[in-house]
Amino acid sequence: MRIYIFDPIHQIPLEEAHKAGDVIIWNEDGIKEYEDAEAIIVRTKTVSKELIDEMPNLKIIAKHGIGTDNIDLDYAKEKGIFVTNTPTANMNSVAELAVTLALSCARKITMSDRLTRQGIDTLAPKELTGIELTGKIVGLIGAGRIGQRIGTILRDGFGMEVSCFDPFMSEKKANEFGFKKYDNLLDMLKDVDVVSISVPLTDSTINLIDEEELGVMKESSILVNTARGRIVNEKALYKALSNNPKMYVAMDVFEVEPPKADNPLLSLDNFIGTPHIGAATEEALIRMGNTAVEEINLVSSGLKPRYIVNQL
Repeated sequence: MRIYIFDPIHQIPLEEAHKAGDVIIWNEDGIKEYEDAEAIIVRTKTVSKELIDEMPNLKIIAKHGIGTDNIDLDYAKEKGIFVTNTPTANMNSVAELAVTLALSCARKITMSDRLTRQGIDTLAPKELTGIELTGKIVGLIGAGRIGQRIGTILRDGFGMEVSCFDPFMSEKKANEFGFKKYDNLLDMLKDVDVVSISVPLTDSTINLIDEEELGVMKESSILVNTARGRIVNEKALYKALSNNPKMYVAMDVFEVEPPKADNPLLSLDNFIGTPHIGAATEEALIRMGNTAVEEINLVSSGLKPRYIVNQL
């Protein structure tokens, strides 16, 4: 099988890809010719209708990660091309980052670091007084694999109560996890202390957190987004954070990526930004790459892949 890899992947799965077929890999100038591609692996590369049309032999688009908003799923389905992802590979890494960001907000870690580097003449200044997560309530927007993992870590590690808003999770399943299920997002946001977002970017989740949602949250709320940019309206967020210094927000994802230095949010002391590093651990990169190659191997063998996103 002719495999084109459009974005850098870890060396270990790259070696597995070479065993699976003829591999053409990315370069600094980008891959220019790919009409003989039968399989492609992508991370952030946009796979548009036009790009798909340039690969008439394409059988599978293997996403190195979970979110597939960079791929034209409908057109791939129309052309009979499998689109797969790696739904379990980066679950733990993203969940650990979400917890890390929540803790960083609660204890004002980035502000503490900055003031320490600038020079400080007193220990534990008042403006660096934080809060404990223990005993607080976390609200999960999205309670799939990653959301469940975040909730479990915060519940078992910090004694937090866990609430969730997820139309796709049944009351029974929420009860099995010990989560309190809400059917209305605004109702949950009013009640919780920490909010963690773990939903895909779809038409229904664009600006899911907007002025109204931010307005009903507790004054000292913490909001963490490790899912996708555009789920949180950045203009509304900037206004909310500017007007309420007690609220703290951390985002690993932005409307424009990579995030620009002149993004107004980055000027705020009560905002933490990271450049989409949720899945950037050695372990997750290996698992994601290996899973993508395994999906290609299944298709090469005439079998259906395990993690089909666009059911044909």
